[in-house]
Amino acid sequence: MNIRVSDNSTAARFTSRVNTQRNRLETLQEQLASGKRINRPSDDPNGAEAVIKLKTSQNEIEQFERTAQTAQQKLTAADDTLNGYENLLQRVRTLVTQGLSDTATQTAKNALATEINSLRSSILNVANSNYNGEYLFGGTRQNAPPFDQTTAAPAATPTSAQHIQLEPGTSATAVGVTAETFLSDSTSDIFTDLTDAVAALRGAGNPVADRATLETTMSRLAIYTDLANVAHTQIGANMNAADIAEENLTTTFQSLVERVSAIEDIDFAETALNLTETQRNLEAILQVAAKRPRSLFDLLG
Repeated sequence: MNIRVSDNSTAARFTSRVNTQRNRLETLQEQLASGKRINRPSDDPNGAEAVIKLKTSQNEIEQFERTAQTAQQKLTAADDTLNGYENLLQRVRTLVTQGLSDTATQTAKNALATEINSLRSSILNVANSNYNGEYLFGGTRQNAPPFDQTTAAPAATPTSAQHIQLEPGTSATAVGVTAETFLSDSTSDIFTDLTDAVAALRGAGNPVADRATLETTMSRLAIYTDLANVAHTQIGANMNAADIAEENLTTTFQSLVERVSAIEDIDFAETALNLTETQRNLEAILQVAAKRPRSLFDLLG
């Protein structure tokens, strides 16, 4: 028994094939234009979900990168400021040494006292250095300067170094040191010691006691120099940690970029070939359709 396929069934089949090739052609053209295999979630739901998760991780890494860069900038500022402080200490040491000389006249000692008092003010500015609206050596206490700008009295509220998480999944890293760690110890602070030295140079009425005060000042200056060296070492370690964190973050971010690319980016050469093949298939179907009765070709548009 002969089975006859109706014109409607044939037309529907040709129409379906044409629409399939046209849709594929549009998809390939869009992919070539965007460079992406996934331009909307419906293109690949699983792939689109994976890309969203990876890009969320990228955003997180970028935030950590900004944090690490900010920390590095702050540490650099602290390092530079400490360099300046050590220069001030060296100058104070030179002046006190001159004041201890038996040949120094009272007029000369008065001049030395005036300069040391000025250097004391400069060191107070170091203690209360400001960076981007924060006390550079204020640590976790940012509502008050480390030392009172007028009296040089230490802040009453205790503080500790700021800790910042530089990488996901790691412990927080100290960023900088507090002013108290290099400007004071359990005995005294540098501002009190310099005030005493200034008074001794100007003469407190007992030359022997004044000389003893200046000798004590020299010993204290050696302690402050050691404390500054310790602070410098700590900041250097913090800077190394920030450098390593930035390198790790850069590597991680690049890995995420590559993973996203592997999922959503196209192979341009392969896609171009697929586009050419699809165009040929569509043209072939249309040519076959054109040889069918006119009513079928009309259906195809």
